[in-house]
Amino acid sequence: MAEKPKEKQPPKTTKELLEVAAEGAKKVFSTDEYLEYLKFCSGFHQYSVRNQLLIYLQNPHASFVAGFNTWQTKFHRSVTKGEKGIRILAGGRREYERKVRQPDGTIKTEKKSKMFFRPAAVFDYSQTSGEPIKMLSNELTGEVPDYTAIYATLVQATDYHVTFNKELQAGQTNGLTRPLKKEIQLRPGMSQQQTIETLVHELAHSELHADPSQKIETSTKELEAESTAFIVCHHLGIDTSHYTFPYLASWSKDKDLSQLSKSLTRIQNTAEKFNQTLDQNLQKMKERPRTFEQVAERAKAHATEKNLAKKEQGLERKVQEKTR
Repeated sequence: MAEKPKEKQPPKTTKELLEVAAEGAKKVFSTDEYLEYLKFCSGFHQYSVRNQLLIYLQNPHASFVAGFNTWQTKFHRSVTKGEKGIRILAGGRREYERKVRQPDGTIKTEKKSKMFFRPAAVFDYSQTSGEPIKMLSNELTGEVPDYTAIYATLVQATDYHVTFNKELQAGQTNGLTRPLKKEIQLRPGMSQQQTIETLVHELAHSELHADPSQKIETSTKELEAESTAFIVCHHLGIDTSHYTFPYLASWSKDKDLSQLSKSLTRIQNTAEKFNQTLDQNLQKMKERPRTFEQVAERAKAHATEKNLAKKEQGLERKVQEKTR
């Protein structure tokens, strides 16, 4: 009777985790999986590139992860019995003292610190039960709600001059970045989704590729800019998956692992910067009325509150007068 194959054990040691990340990177950047991985990254931007890889390789369907105690104390949920943790690398800093001989012969104790990494376990939302939580998602989908505000926020976040250039032809280029002139040109007549996607793509170029002394291949620049645009647009609820990714994924699968890791860090940091700027400004926009109807409704509610307050004050006076 044939022996039942042993179940593959999850990585436990730091060495094993690093090996998994290294071996799995090539697969992640294959043509078929690169797009799905970038979608995955957009929901895990708070984790390092290495830990994003580790989470994805162990559970590509994960949506929101946290440690065992964090689920209990912060979210009031419990990890389901029997669930296996997703192993990541948790960083920390260890302090120690070192005795150093001084030029005058005396011994001085100096405090030092060094970084260390140790294996840690996190669990996906699907592995827990308890109180429901508001998942980290955005409502901007489809036709790009608040397009004007999103466009204005992105333009104001750069010191580049953004214009529409009628000379840019459809089918040839949708955008152009001129670092020496600090200009970004967009093709007029594009849809809202395409305009936002192209603007973020060009903004990524302005952030990542403005230094002429950096010798970066064109294909690498396009991977970094388009990947950044994809993550930011996905954060906004705009699906750009069929625009240029087949080419980018095909290119990335043959790149050296160190180059891919370097690009991912740059992509992640740039996308996070844009996402934070958008989130902060869109939240401020939501807190104030935008249409005439909203202004009127808020004014009406404010007047009602004032009237109620006056009535309450009047009742208090009458009560006080009766009790005198």
